[in-house]
Amino acid sequence: MLGIDAWMHAATRGEDWGVPLRESARALNARSILLVSADLGPGMTTYTVERQLNPAFVRICKAASPQASSDVLSRAEPDVGQVTWTQVQGATPGDLTFFALSDAPLDRTLFRATALVAANAVATRAKLQAVRATSALKTAAFDQLSFGMVIVDRHVRIVESNEAFGTLLTRADGLSVSQEKLICREPSDQAALASAVGRALAGELSAAILKIHRAQGAQPYVLRIVAPRGEASARDHCLLMIVDPDEAPSTGSDIWRAMFDLTECELIIAEGLVSGRRINDIASERGVSIETVRSQTKRMFERLNVSSQAEAAARLSRTAPFRLTPLPTS
Repeated sequence: MLGIDAWMHAATRGEDWGVPLRESARALNARSILLVSADLGPGMTTYTVERQLNPAFVRICKAASPQASSDVLSRAEPDVGQVTWTQVQGATPGDLTFFALSDAPLDRTLFRATALVAANAVATRAKLQAVRATSALKTAAFDQLSFGMVIVDRHVRIVESNEAFGTLLTRADGLSVSQEKLICREPSDQAALASAVGRALAGELSAAILKIHRAQGAQPYVLRIVAPRGEASARDHCLLMIVDPDEAPSTGSDIWRAMFDLTECELIIAEGLVSGRRINDIASERGVSIETVRSQTKRMFERLNVSSQAEAAARLSRTAPFRLTPLPTS
């Protein structure tokens, strides 16, 4: 009778409040229902069984909203009808005020119960929207990282992964996915991974680093397991961080330019050092003398506050751990 299903359906699906409002109006035998809440967005959400909402009813609601209380209040308005309202405080950040216009006094207990259902639905939608927004931001952050990130359950089934992990899979040289499960090329690595995930979820964080052997003699992937802390009952999933030791660190020209005020020439040298190229290789590629590159490298060292190529490469790598974002195609 309260239309709970309709309210929760609209809350979880992000649909218009029209259906639950209509059902509530029918249950209450009301001509119009109006909701006022900060969580509903600009304006007010209304439903009327009349051809159009009575302007006088809207004016009465606007005037009564600031003085609303948790009691059910009601008064007869000449040429308008019976106006009934109540406020649910704390269920939503902005509180919710529930109004109804009817031809006769309403059942106050039923009216209050309906208002509580509506307030809970509005609060549920707000929480779901916050969770979805947070989840989208976490996914975007995952995709910015230059190394593979995979969330798995205790059976090593993949729950979520980032773009860098997808790149590792395309190589098909050490890792694959079968029936949503992460598979290592070597059976011994698979057994070690399953055992380590189980121990990590049991709280043994010491067994957190593994080697995943690859085809054709490539350096093994380095896999680190990160398990949640806290209650054992909450440890159902863990995070796998997968690094390719042979892969050059991501370059971060925009970050380096902003952090160290590097010139264009210095940025070219920085990218070369991070990629493992030597000074004479960089000079040859640019078509300039080695002395020119050395002079520019010295000035770059001063900006980075380092004294060697190894220190420069290390510092630059630490400040650019993100993937390059591809330019949109036209």
